[in-house]
Amino acid sequence: MNFKDILVHIDHRPTCRARLDLAIRLAQEQSARLSGIYVISSPYSAPAKRTPQELAQDAQKNFSALTSRAKVEAAWLCVDTVSSGLDLLHALNLHAHYHDLLIVSQTDPEGDNHNIPASLPAKAVLGSGRPVLIVPYTGQIDSCGKRVMLAWRGGPESSRALHDALPLLRRAESVRVVSVQGRGGDEVYTHHNADICEHLKRYGLPVSSEKLNAGNLSVGDLLLSRCADHGIDLLVMGAFAQTRRGQQLLGDVGSCLLDSMTVPVLMSY
Repeated sequence: MNFKDILVHIDHRPTCRARLDLAIRLAQEQSARLSGIYVISSPYSAPAKRTPQELAQDAQKNFSALTSRAKVEAAWLCVDTVSSGLDLLHALNLHAHYHDLLIVSQTDPEGDNHNIPASLPAKAVLGSGRPVLIVPYTGQIDSCGKRVMLAWRGGPESSRALHDALPLLRRAESVRVVSVQGRGGDEVYTHHNADICEHLKRYGLPVSSEKLNAGNLSVGDLLLSRCADHGIDLLVMGAFAQTRRGQQLLGDVGSCLLDSMTVPVLMSY
């Protein structure tokens, strides 16, 4: 089954065009409807010469022009934080509930992230209830999903990410399953002998696998290194959460990838 409804976050950051271009390509490949969601923030945060409504209209015109040119079925969602009572993060997560996939950008720590919380990707992963595709803020995304790496740890998070990504995996030229023996061990190998590759072969996927030892590297750094070694253009992984000072945060591996990602990453929680 393909994705039927894809949601992409639209804003005025430089990262938006790469994010939207990728979303349009995926919508074409999946024969999906693409919805753009734009969130109007406080009126006091807009440039003096443009109202928030004018900026929203500009974003909608650009979205409509690009999706029309690509012959993609499209829809536009505009959420006003003042009238709705929803901030950006809550608006994205709420509307993601009604879509198959949410697409956002990695936060550029040195970029113009005006009104965009640095935690947006992590909060979307943990709060949307849907798979989230995070697009790197640097580099050109020529392909996504041809050469896939599945970071497999076992457990519900890994299983959910794998099955959430099946619409993309079915179109892949190669799927490399990587399990990393980190400091805490790998539960799927420690507790039973089930082979996830046997399951994936039932779908006719071009699967290969390897088990690695992180050694002195962090698991996140090792995964990114293997992505570079094998020309991976999509990394799929389950997101793990941890609680600190009463707040739910993304685990160490997920946080590392969101900070240093070099390829699009699909995360599910």
